Amino acid sequence: MTPLPSAHPWRRFMGSCYEGILLFGLVWFVGYGYSALTRLEGAPGLRLSGFQLVLFVVLGIYFTGFWRNGYRTLPMKTVSLLLVDRNGRPLNTGRALARYLAATLMLTLPLAAAHYLHPAALLLILLPAGWAWVDSDRQALYDRVAGTRLVHSEPPAARRTATSR
Repeated sequence: MTPLPSAHPWRRFMGSCYEGILLFGLVWFVGYGYSALTRLEGAPGLRLSGFQLVLFVVLGIYFTGFWRNGYRTLPMKTVSLLLVDRNGRPLNTGRALARYLAATLMLTLPLAAAHYLHPAALLLILLPAGWAWVDSDRQALYDRVAGTRLVHSEPPAARRTATSR
């Protein structure tokens, strides 16, 4: 079996944009439910920190659940992406969780740096995904850290017609 080719950065970007649209709905519903249950008014404090923790857990369950055992999110299926480990095998739960934590950390640290140090630090948010443009295997920085690979996987119907010719 030949290894699947690494996903092109533009394909990653398309998947991320589509994922963002779906996640907007998920975050909105979680936020609405949390706000209704806790009377969250957006002011800093324990309720806001609780909301951030709930959102972190819900998104962790969403991504980890879809990335493990060869499952994919709807955007990943649409743009023909598959997440595998370095050896091309489906991710186990631990590896999927490691990728989620690495990506979350790499996206939140620039936000904290921009808030506490200097607004220009916000540009560091481009580094993890932008790494795919210079990486020899076209992998994002959080993929390198977590030991995962995002690959281009054609839909089963396309594979069948290509092999039947």
